[in-house]
Amino acid sequence: MAILGMPSRNRETKEQTGENAVHYKKKNYTNLDAVENLIHYVTRTRENEDRAGDLIAYGAVGADYFHTVDDMIQQFLYVQNVNGINSRGGRRMYHEVLNLLDWEVERLANSPEWLWDVGMGCSQVYYQMGHQAVFGVHWEPEKRCHIHFAVNSINFIDGRKWHTSMPEIKGREAVFNEILCRCQIMATGAIEPLIFLNESKVSVDA
Repeated sequence: MAILGMPSRNRETKEQTGENAVHYKKKNYTNLDAVENLIHYVTRTRENEDRAGDLIAYGAVGADYFHTVDDMIQQFLYVQNVNGINSRGGRRMYHEVLNLLDWEVERLANSPEWLWDVGMGCSQVYYQMGHQAVFGVHWEPEKRCHIHFAVNSINFIDGRKWHTSMPEIKGREAVFNEILCRCQIMATGAIEPLIFLNESKVSVDA
């Protein structure tokens, strides 16, 4: 099962805890440039970017990803500014990551297009809650395949701030896994994990 969490999470093994535990550290995105920094990080478009090769695909819901990343940033900032983010202060962005197992990517036919569909489907969950979301699909040798979500903390419908909890994160994780499963069935028709020919690395051709 794909695991949804915050990027600073630490895992403890089942042998250590008696269960599959995931612990989270709080990371606040309260700085003025939080929107710009996080979206550029997720889309691997930072100035002097040295990890562009990690990126498989990116997209957004509630923002225009067909043009430039800066356009998406401005659309996030517009929602925040019309709702008085500077006077209200506090968190400006949320950052969550969906971590995929190798066999889960295999069941998507190692396809960037299907990974994009998973990211887009999951981002719709945030959007239905009233929050813009940008996602980026990354592959790194150490972290394997994972999908970052940069979420606007301000609700574009009512201007309220979004607060989340561990039970809510686990609820989104269950929904995201349903989305992942549907995409896997459409991609390969696979119900059970497929066997890797090469377990050392999942090759996702860009």
